[in-house]
Amino acid sequence: MNNWRAAFQLTKWEIKNSAINLLLAYIATGVVAFIFIIEYVAYLEDGLVLYDLFFVIVFGAAPLFPKPKSFEAQHIQHRFLAAPVVVLQKHLPIKDIVIIYSRLIMHSLYTIPVQLSALVILYFATPLHNTLSIGSFLAFIIIWLSFSIYIGYFVPRFSIGLRGFWITNSGLGILILILLFVITFGLTLIHVIFDHGIVYWSIMAARDYPFLSIGLSIILATIGYIFWKRNMQKALKTVMFE
Repeated sequence: MNNWRAAFQLTKWEIKNSAINLLLAYIATGVVAFIFIIEYVAYLEDGLVLYDLFFVIVFGAAPLFPKPKSFEAQHIQHRFLAAPVVVLQKHLPIKDIVIIYSRLIMHSLYTIPVQLSALVILYFATPLHNTLSIGSFLAFIIIWLSFSIYIGYFVPRFSIGLRGFWITNSGLGILILILLFVITFGLTLIHVIFDHGIVYWSIMAARDYPFLSIGLSIILATIGYIFWKRNMQKALKTVMFE
């Protein structure tokens, strides 16, 4: 608990200097959420792959919005990517775990409020409220917020520090293209095989198996949290910050 308290203290200055960026991130995510609302019926009827893709982006990579330069992951040296604030903190008498917790706190501030708001608005502004009871909707929320942990935590992992070819401009460009292709192909395959996409099936899972959906989501979120936390701890011990 003391480490979390110290991490909150560490992020106060960053929060103050990131207020405008947080607002812009919320607005940008809100625009995409508006698309979810107006295209919801068309998605159910026609099975739009892009709907699933944008959902994955919002809940998996939404915090990849521009941040103040001191807090944004960037190339510090050749083939070395990290957030300057992390490099600075690493040279100060601050515990590694406190640095990690501070990154997770900022990640949560960029994601959870707007993601939760988007889901609530989607529920009341579309026929989704006719499909899901309040209890089932809670399961739907947990499914996607858990996804933003076990998948989305790759974002704070970037800020901790990475070295190698894949974090150069060329490497990142290639990696992003590969990921977009693989994700889009996978989502398309799901539509072809199962007639609907992952958002639809997550709604069905929340409706028909709410307790199972909640349980599995919490397990996946816990595993993801432990995995990314250990990965970041290892990075802070092995990546050279000189």
